[in-house]
Amino acid sequence: MKRKFNKIRWALVLVAATLVAACNNQWDNHVAVDMPTLEGSVLEAVKANGELSGFYTLLQETGYDKVLQGAYEYTILAPVDEALAGYVKGLAEGEWNEEAKLMMVRNHIAFGTFNLTAISQPDSHLKMINGKNRIMSELTFELEHSDVLCNNGMLHVVDKVMEPLMNIDEYLQYLHALYPEEYEQLDSLYAKTTKIMDKDRSIQKGVNEKGQPVYDTIWTTRNYFFEEMPVNDEDSTYTFVLLRQANFQSLKEKYAKYMNQSTEELTDSLVTDELIRDLVFKPGMTTALSGVEVDFSKAVSFELAGVREYQASNGTIRFLNGVDIKIKENKVKTVVVEAEDYLGTYAASKTYTRLCTWASGGKDVMVSSRSYQTDPVTGAEYSFTFNTNNMNTDANFYLQYAVNLNSVIYDVYLGSYDDMENHIRPNEEADKATTLAVCQKLLASMPGDPALRRPAGTTSSIDNNYWGKECGFVGYSIAGDETYKNTPVHLRKYNLGSYMIPTTPVEEADAYDFEVPRMGEVQVMVCNTAGCHEYSKASQRGGMMFLDYIKFVPRIADGE
Repeated sequence: MKRKFNKIRWALVLVAATLVAACNNQWDNHVAVDMPTLEGSVLEAVKANGELSGFYTLLQETGYDKVLQGAYEYTILAPVDEALAGYVKGLAEGEWNEEAKLMMVRNHIAFGTFNLTAISQPDSHLKMINGKNRIMSELTFELEHSDVLCNNGMLHVVDKVMEPLMNIDEYLQYLHALYPEEYEQLDSLYAKTTKIMDKDRSIQKGVNEKGQPVYDTIWTTRNYFFEEMPVNDEDSTYTFVLLRQANFQSLKEKYAKYMNQSTEELTDSLVTDELIRDLVFKPGMTTALSGVEVDFSKAVSFELAGVREYQASNGTIRFLNGVDIKIKENKVKTVVVEAEDYLGTYAASKTYTRLCTWASGGKDVMVSSRSYQTDPVTGAEYSFTFNTNNMNTDANFYLQYAVNLNSVIYDVYLGSYDDMENHIRPNEEADKATTLAVCQKLLASMPGDPALRRPAGTTSSIDNNYWGKECGFVGYSIAGDETYKNTPVHLRKYNLGSYMIPTTPVEEADAYDFEVPRMGEVQVMVCNTAGCHEYSKASQRGGMMFLDYIKFVPRIADGE
C-alpha cells in the first residue's frame, strides 16, 4: 500500500516539476520508489536532521513550524548549521532581527513538491514563498540528505544560506528612505504609492484568541507607474536607470517646452512622470519600455549606497550621469491619424470607408456629396457626384478625430486622393474644370478648450475652432493626379467667409504654423468645403470629401 502511495505522489511531483523547470525537463530514471522517504511532515524531517538544528530553531522563532504542518505541500531548501552560523556571524550587530529571520525563512521554502532532478536542470529556478525566483545553480545540494519525500512535501539540504535579494521596487524604496528628497526621480515615483497586503504571498500562521486568522503579512506596493513599468514584478526582468539629480533636471528642462500645461506646476508634474517612464528598459536594450530611445554614449556611472549598480531579484538598477534623450522623432514624433479611425461624423449613412490598395492602412474615407465647378472662360458648369440616391448636400459636413500632440508647432498634411473615373475627364489644358478638385478644411480645438461642435439646426459654421470662424487650415487635391496619391497636401491657413468657406490664403509668415499651446488631446474636424480653387462654383457651400490620413509633423530643429 505504501509503495502504491509513493507512486501516486511521484506522479504529482512530475506534474509540478514541469512548471518550475526552465525547459522541458524529463524525470528519466531518477524517479524511483527507493528514494529516502519519511512518514512525517517536512518539519519533522528538518527536526530529525542533526545538521539543521539552526534552521529548525528559525522555523520555531518565526512561527513557520506551525505553517509547515498545514494542509499545503512545501519544498524546503534547508541550509546546514555551519552555513547559517557563518551567515549570521557576518551580519552587523542588531541586523539579525525578527524581520531578517522572516526574510531568511521565506527565502528557503517553496510551495509544491519538487525533486532534485527537476530543480537542478540548467537555468531552472524555483519560486519561493516570498515571491522571489531563485536560480538553483547557485546552490550545492547534499545528495545524501536531499530528495527526502515527506507526507506534505520534500526536503533538500543545501550548503549555503540564500540571502534574500530585493527586487527593483524594493531597492528603490530602500534608496528613497536613505536619500529623502535628494533624488526627484525617486520622490516622484513613490509620491503616488500605497502599500497593500499581498494576499497571494501572505501566509496564515495561526489564529488569535478571538479565533481570527493571524498572517505572516507580506506587503506589496501599488503604484500606477507599475502598470506600465512593472519593476515590482518578480516574473520579469528590467533595467532601471537612476540619474544624478542634475542630469534628471536638465532632461526635464529639455522636455518642458514640448509638454506645456496650463500652469508651471502641472507642466512640472507631467514632465517628471514622462521622464520616469523613459528610464526603464528590458535587459540589454537602449529603447525604454515607453518606446523612447535613450542615448548612453556619454553616460558615466556613479556610486550610490556603496555600489555603482545593484543586481536585484528581477533585474538591475544602474546609477548614471550624462544620459541624453533626443526630442526630434524620438520623444516627439510625427503622428499619423488614419481617416477610417474617425470618432464621429455628421451623417454615418453618407460616410463610406473604402478598401484601397494604395491607401495608408489599406483604407480611405469618402463622403457622398455634390461638387460644382465652372469654366471661367466658357461659363460651362460641371457637376460631380457619387450615389445620388444617398448623398449629403450640407455645408460643413465633418469627420471628427482626437489626437494627442505636444506643445510645439506642427506642419499638417492631408492624404487625399480621388480615384473615381467619372471625376476625371482629361481634356485640353484650358478645360481643367472638367476634373474635380477636392477642397477640404481642417479645424481644431486645443487641449483644455471647449471641444469643436456643430450647432444644432445650422450648417453655417463649426463652433470653438481655435482660430475662430474666420480662419482655418485648407488644402485641395486633383482627382486622378497620382501626385496626390503619393504626396499629402500641406495645409495652410485661409481666411474664411460666409459658411466658413475659404476665400483667400493668409499671407503672414506663420501661415503654415499649426501651433499647439499645451500638450494633450487635440480635437480635429476635417470638413467639406467649396472655395480655394479657381474653378469652384462661387455659390456652392458643400462638396465631396476624400480622406486617407492626417499627418502632424513636429517642427523641431535637427539635433534637438
